[in-house]
Amino acid sequence: MKCHRIFPVLAPASLGLLLAIPGAASAQDFSSPTFDFYGQLNFGLFNVDNGAASETYLADNDASNSRIGFNLGWDLSTGANLRFNFETALGLTGSTATTIDDTDLDVDWSSSELRKFELIYATAGAGTLSLGQGSMTGDDLSYSDFSGTTLVAGSSVTDIASSVEFVSAANVGSGVTLGDAFSNLAGSRRFRVRYDTPSYNGLAFSASFGRNALDESDTSEYADVGLLYERDLGPIKIASALGYTWEEDADEVLLGSIAVRHNPTGLNMAFAAGEQQGDGDDDYMYLKLGIERNIIAAGSTAFSIDLYEGNDAVVSGSESTSYGVGLVQNLDAYNTEVYAGYRVYDYDEGGTDVEDIDVAVFGARWSF
Repeated sequence: MKCHRIFPVLAPASLGLLLAIPGAASAQDFSSPTFDFYGQLNFGLFNVDNGAASETYLADNDASNSRIGFNLGWDLSTGANLRFNFETALGLTGSTATTIDDTDLDVDWSSSELRKFELIYATAGAGTLSLGQGSMTGDDLSYSDFSGTTLVAGSSVTDIASSVEFVSAANVGSGVTLGDAFSNLAGSRRFRVRYDTPSYNGLAFSASFGRNALDESDTSEYADVGLLYERDLGPIKIASALGYTWEEDADEVLLGSIAVRHNPTGLNMAFAAGEQQGDGDDDYMYLKLGIERNIIAAGSTAFSIDLYEGNDAVVSGSESTSYGVGLVQNLDAYNTEVYAGYRVYDYDEGGTDVEDIDVAVFGARWSF
C-alpha cells in the first residue's frame, strides 16, 4: 500500500481539524478541565519449562503490563468532548522479554514503553477522531472476550512468555521462539489518525492510518478498517469485530473475533481467527469457553479453558498448538485481581523435533 505521500499531509491536517472544530475556537466554549490519573501494577510469578530446563522468576505480566496514565478533558458547548490521553508502561522487564537464560527483573524505560499520547475529539452525532500514539483499528479486531480471564488467557497466547525458545531434548536451540510460532495477527499501537463512527444499534465502523513513530528502523506505513458490533440483548451480551489490516510491503491480513455471554449464568464463549491474504498463508483460530460467577462476596470468580491452532507461522507446513486454563478472582474492595494460569505450547515443523513448552503463572493486578 503506497501511502507515504499522504501521511505528512494527513497528520497536520487532522490536527488543524481538531483545533478548528466549531465550539473549540474560543475559550468560553470550554468547560472547566477534568483530570483523571490512573494506573496499575501487575506482577506474576512465572515457571517456564522448555523440556530441557526449568526456571521460576518474577516479571511484569505483559498480558496487561504495569502502567500509569492520565486523561485531561473538556466538555464543549456543542456537546462534544475534547480529551488528551497520556499512558506509559513503567519499563519493567516483562514476561514477553524473559527467557530461560535471562530472568532478571530490571527497570529500563525507553520510548517504546509509550502507549498513548493522543488528542481525542468525540461527538454523539459525528463520531470520534483521534490523533497521536494509540491503538490502530486492527488492535481491536482479535480481542472480543467476556471471560474475565484475559490476564492469563487470550488470543495473544504468548503474552506470558513470547521470547522462550523451543529446544530439542538435548537442549539444542531451534531458533524458533513462542513469539515466532504463535500470533493472533492483530494490529498494534501507532502514531496514527483514527476515525470511529457513532454506534448505530451497536454497529460502528472504524479506520486508521499511521506509522511506527517510536522505532526509527520501521519505515512502514500501516492502515486498517473494521466493523465493530456490541449489544446487550437481555440475557445475552455479544461483541464482534471484523476487518482488514495493511502494512507497507507486507501481506494484508483478514481478522475477526466474536464473544458471547449468557448474563444469568455467566457462561461465555470467545472465538478469534485471522489469515494473511498475500504471498504468506499464515492463519490461526482461537476458541475459549468460560464461566464467571459470584461464588464469594469478595468479587466474581472467572474460569476458562482455551485452544489455539495455527499453521505456517514460521515455515510452510509448520503447526502451532496451545491449550490452557485460567482462573481470576476479583477482590473488589481492593481493586485487585488475583490470577493463576497454565499453558502448554506444541510446535511441529516436520523435520524439526522440539520439546513442548509449559508455562505456569500466579500473580495479581492492582488498579488505581
